[in-house]
Amino acid sequence: MSAPGFYVLAAPIGDTGANSFLNDSPAGKALVAICGAVAVVIVVFAVFRMINGIGRGRPGEAFKSLIFGLLIGGLLFNLNLTLTGVNMMGDLVGKIFTSVDKVSNSGN
Repeated sequence: MSAPGFYVLAAPIGDTGANSFLNDSPAGKALVAICGAVAVVIVVFAVFRMINGIGRGRPGEAFKSLIFGLLIGGLLFNLNLTLTGVNMMGDLVGKIFTSVDKVSNSGN
């Protein structure tokens, strides 16, 4: 089994690509601002949902809502961290395909 080359659209920190778009271009700065505003709304909504869930006697559901809201809000609030995570996951998937290729000996 040979996997085609997978490339991550997000460049590593400091290289050209997605990071330069987010930091240098006016459209990128606007996207960062919009994502930050959406992140704040998501976190506030998650906190209210947590309070509502605890009030209804469902602390597990409330805690889950808060954790996922904070996770999604954090990823939207810091897009450079999100790009780094996408890059790391791309590297992991590439290593998995490389190891599968080595095990199956389809590269010969």
